[in-house]
Amino acid sequence: MNRCAKIQDEFIDSHELTVSSVSEVDKSLIERAGEINGCRIVDIGYVFSQILDCTHEGMFGCNFMNMEYISEFRRGYYSQFLFKCKMCNIKKKIYSSKFDENLQNQWSINKALVNSTIAIGIGYTQLAEFSAGLEIPYMSANMYHSFQSVLQDDIKGTAWSEMKAAGDEERKYAIESGSVDNDGIPLITVVADAQWSKRSYKTKYDAFSGVASIIGYKTKKILFVGIRNRYCVICERASNKNIEKPIHTCFLNWKHGATSIEADGVAEGFSKSFEMHGVKYSKLIGDGDSSVTKRLNEILPYGPSLRVEKIECRNHMLRNYSQKMSALTKRTEFPIAIRKKIADNLVRLRTDVTKAIQYRKSEEKPLQQKILNLKYDITNAPNHRLFDCHKKCAPYFCEKSADNSVGNCKSNENDGIVKEINIIVSRLANNAKSLILDVDNNICEQFNSVINKFLGGKRINYNQRSSYNTRILAAVVSFNSSEYLRAVKKHITQTSPGKTAKSFLSQIIKKRSACQKRRQLSTKLKYKVKRPKASSKPDEHYGNADILDGIREVDDPSFVKDMEQFLKTLYDVNRTTVEETTRYQAESENWRAERMIRLTASNFGRVCKMRRNTSCKNIVHSILYLTFNSKSVQYGRDMEDEAKTKFEENFGYKIKKCGLFIDTQIPYLAASPDGIIGDTAIVEIKCPYAAKDTENEIEAVSTGKLKYCSIKENKLVLSKNHIYYYQIQGQLHISQKEQCFFIIYTTNWMSVQIIKYDDDFWSTQMVDKLKTFYLNCLLPEIVDPVYKYRFMKSDIRESKIILQQMKISKQLF
Repeated sequence: MNRCAKIQDEFIDSHELTVSSVSEVDKSLIERAGEINGCRIVDIGYVFSQILDCTHEGMFGCNFMNMEYISEFRRGYYSQFLFKCKMCNIKKKIYSSKFDENLQNQWSINKALVNSTIAIGIGYTQLAEFSAGLEIPYMSANMYHSFQSVLQDDIKGTAWSEMKAAGDEERKYAIESGSVDNDGIPLITVVADAQWSKRSYKTKYDAFSGVASIIGYKTKKILFVGIRNRYCVICERASNKNIEKPIHTCFLNWKHGATSIEADGVAEGFSKSFEMHGVKYSKLIGDGDSSVTKRLNEILPYGPSLRVEKIECRNHMLRNYSQKMSALTKRTEFPIAIRKKIADNLVRLRTDVTKAIQYRKSEEKPLQQKILNLKYDITNAPNHRLFDCHKKCAPYFCEKSADNSVGNCKSNENDGIVKEINIIVSRLANNAKSLILDVDNNICEQFNSVINKFLGGKRINYNQRSSYNTRILAAVVSFNSSEYLRAVKKHITQTSPGKTAKSFLSQIIKKRSACQKRRQLSTKLKYKVKRPKASSKPDEHYGNADILDGIREVDDPSFVKDMEQFLKTLYDVNRTTVEETTRYQAESENWRAERMIRLTASNFGRVCKMRRNTSCKNIVHSILYLTFNSKSVQYGRDMEDEAKTKFEENFGYKIKKCGLFIDTQIPYLAASPDGIIGDTAIVEIKCPYAAKDTENEIEAVSTGKLKYCSIKENKLVLSKNHIYYYQIQGQLHISQKEQCFFIIYTTNWMSVQIIKYDDDFWSTQMVDKLKTFYLNCLLPEIVDPVYKYRFMKSDIRESKIILQQMKISKQLF
């Protein structure tokens, strides 16, 4: 019997699951004989089968009933129970589950538990506390993070498979609909947004991590996530202790501000769209609160021939509209009666716009006509709702539209607030091109809510190491597959979940289906006016200070050939077609695209007044990459229509819309006047914000509010040395008109100066300088942009002519 026991002991010692497999961290948790207590998580069927099979070849016909418990060896939630026969001393082990913890492709209890904590948005501390409450011994923190690291690769692989499948679907839909470019590459529409690892509460925008997501509009599935981390706990501790960083997997990949994460993440996704999915993202649906569009215009992910079209989210525009109107109710300088009426009709004002969108988009008319009709309805909505004025209401919009006697459309008492309302409404109406499409980025908000679930509602700090990245990728799997548990286990083990997990997933699917049916059947709409949301503009980044390598010089033969080919395409353009298709100017995507590859009249003055030795980099950067949307610029846009109306009323002329005029001899020079009168005149309107409160033009000039004009014979005269004069002369030459009605308008006064075309001024002061600047400064950056690599103005190529003048200037001084 002793010899038999010795053989059995040797057999037990040689077993692959011995004491040596228990981690050092868990040795203190080894249960000794007679000390076992608490609960365990076991595969009960597997335990029973082991007990039934626990007969052994002893000399006394003994079985499991003759065995006593000796000890337990644990690795996390996985246990090995050692029993010894009291009759023959043979030892047997009972395992809590049948999966080997040492095999990566096995779905062990420890891996399943860590994966479950990720799925429900908790971490190690919550798991340990939950286990302690159930009297279940729990794993160590090191072991938890070890399993989480293993799972990270599995979840990443699953997320990639899901995004790849979504991209294949989007590409298929684009090809079927014929949405491809000249090279046959599918063009798709995407929705983009971002979220951060902490709630800002409208005060502190300093999150350590953030993620930008890009979702296919057709499939409503994630195509790309750009994760940015500004903190690594290991690096930070080493820095604080002034010691060398230990070898570790570092997830710190962003050193700029949290506010700039969205723009950079989305830009990365656009740059990798062809590499990942074989498509181009031609249209972007997003909110108006970010600098994403600006970044995309800087990097030009698909070159200058295809610029991404931005479509504003309907909900964000309407929310901003409601917020602006709500803010008027708190301005006590306006009459209480009208402020109260606005407050009582905030929801109705928004509903008026949504109903107008639904009606106009269903009309069987050309798109541009739909946009104009919608713009008209939006502009008229406050008259209908607030002032009971229905003279301009469309028949579908109002039953009182036929009664011209209804309402008092004008009231001196409300003049002040009416102007503010008109400004707010005009900003919404100017986005009619996006509103008519009636799209939103709700799908991104839904994905953000899924992320919040995996992050524990942002109540837990998961930013210190890899946990944040893992949970974002897990959210991708959950969102695209709708079955996170099934997708991850299938990817790891190539098998489906068990009966219990399948039952749970089936219940979830039924619950979602029932919820969707309730929403579809519900006819009662609920509105909620939200408080204004503060925003923070992204920070500026200047990249590295090293010289950018691999950039072609202007005299490089291949570069010269590319520029010549580009110029040839400009000469082949049909000028009449361009002018006709761009008459809606800022509302026309074609207008923006054609302007971006030319030098337009609004920049003529800056170029012509440049000194010979002045660098061209700042002007090139401002022309191609900057978007001006200051308070004064926005004011000018808001007041332009009012200025046109007043001019027509006072002078009897009719201002017609015009598009982008292209010079007949120099096709890279263009101009967009504010309008034309007859066949011989153009109109240029300026609404100076600085002079908006002045009583007359004399006061505006004498107080320095209008610096580009002087008073001659009690009339305003534009200085011939100002950039506006260069702009007007350029517009007259390119449009081939004889004179310009130069209008300066404020709510208190208006000045009109007729400026004649001066061919001598154009020939001697402008044309040669414009040609030199475009061909030597602007054209190289248009054809082969270098700014996009590091967003540094210093990277933009300098003209050799300017460099030579700089050298001469240095020698003189």
